Amino acid sequence: MLKSSSNQPQKGFTLIELMVVVVIVSVVTSISIMSLGTSDQNKLTTQQNQLKSLLKLVRDQATFDRKLYLVVPDEKGLTTHVFIKNQWKKSSKIEFIAWQPALTVVWEVDESFAQKQQLPDAGWMFWPTGDVLDGAIAFSVGGDKFTAPKKEDIAKVSWNDILQFETETGSGLDDTP
Repeated sequence: MLKSSSNQPQKGFTLIELMVVVVIVSVVTSISIMSLGTSDQNKLTTQQNQLKSLLKLVRDQATFDRKLYLVVPDEKGLTTHVFIKNQWKKSSKIEFIAWQPALTVVWEVDESFAQKQQLPDAGWMFWPTGDVLDGAIAFSVGGDKFTAPKKEDIAKVSWNDILQFETETGSGLDDTP
């Protein structure tokens, strides 16, 4: 009697099983790649929102307290100072805002204004009238000192003397920070 081949155990995988595995792996890989890109965009958006909120808070606090305030940028973040009894002191009412990890930050401040007004550091002044010294901060994710970040990973927030914001991202930027 002849044995039929259907009774023998199968060895290896069928072509359909292999294709299913390839599809599953490619879907998981594409989702993880998309989530990494979204993370960079989330960092930029979060930092922009923190900056705008801080500047609005400082303007409101300067108006409420009837005092001069100063926001000073550095490599770690933004520190707020208040002018009390003829000297600048760190504000106890407004917390330090740290830059998001892996962000490159470039700011525009009027250095000559800081020197003329004898400010402790260059930054943006807030008057009790609600007026603000205009400025800008650009954020970028990715790139390093040898390669520039991609346009979609760059955002710039600028404001005028009444704290109206203009936000440029990605392809809306003419030059990189």
